[in-house]
Amino acid sequence: MRYYVFNSGSKGNCTLLIADNHYLLIDMGIAKKKLIEKLAETGVPFEKIEYVLFTHKHIDHLSGLRYFDKEKVYANSATCEVLKNHELIPYNTYKINDFRITVIPTSHDVEGSIGFIIEYGEEKLVYITDTGYLYQKVLPLIKNADYYIFESNHNVKMLLKTDRPQRLKQRILGDYGHLSNEDSALYLTRALGEKTKEIVLAHLSEEANSPDVALETFTRIAKESGISFDNISIRCASQHDTVSGGSFVEVSLK
Repeated sequence: MRYYVFNSGSKGNCTLLIADNHYLLIDMGIAKKKLIEKLAETGVPFEKIEYVLFTHKHIDHLSGLRYFDKEKVYANSATCEVLKNHELIPYNTYKINDFRITVIPTSHDVEGSIGFIIEYGEEKLVYITDTGYLYQKVLPLIKNADYYIFESNHNVKMLLKTDRPQRLKQRILGDYGHLSNEDSALYLTRALGEKTKEIVLAHLSEEANSPDVALETFTRIAKESGISFDNISIRCASQHDTVSGGSFVEVSLK
């Protein structure tokens, strides 16, 4: 299973999964022209996209819904109108082509927000962004995945120093907001296992975070927890540049 995080952040989110000849998109919050350009980097034409999973109805995740026929769309019914057999319900598992997808609820300030555990063959990928915390029931489900695309949105001190309205700061810091670097690292250190190969820290704030800060926080907390990550690749997703990984993936898309 290969993944390409094309964009991740408040300006738009879009991730492509490829397994054999199957092509699955997670969220489409960017312009169609931009997606086509990103797909060209992978050699995949737009028409090859078989299905799209939507996490929630915020515009940076859902704006591209109109580019896809209903037959290709899977989401919670609170996110958008879906075909009856395409509704994604938390804690249920669905077979979409040869992908096995378990839906996990997230805690965000919009009804029906979800993340995914995606399995293909023996490989497992966890995709979680836009959540203020993880439900206790979710933690055992996400353990020992091969790949994590996992929110690490902000550094608390940096967030508090921004010029954002106090109400927005409180929203981000709350249970229905976004994971801080510290909370993200604490969850991840509890989830990592022997199979874990790669972590992509996702949905970083451009004002209240940076890749260096997010990576330093994860490294520090992992060491404090006694977690060895010597054989794990850890990177940050970008609002602009593609980050790729998984099995049999090109080293660079540039």
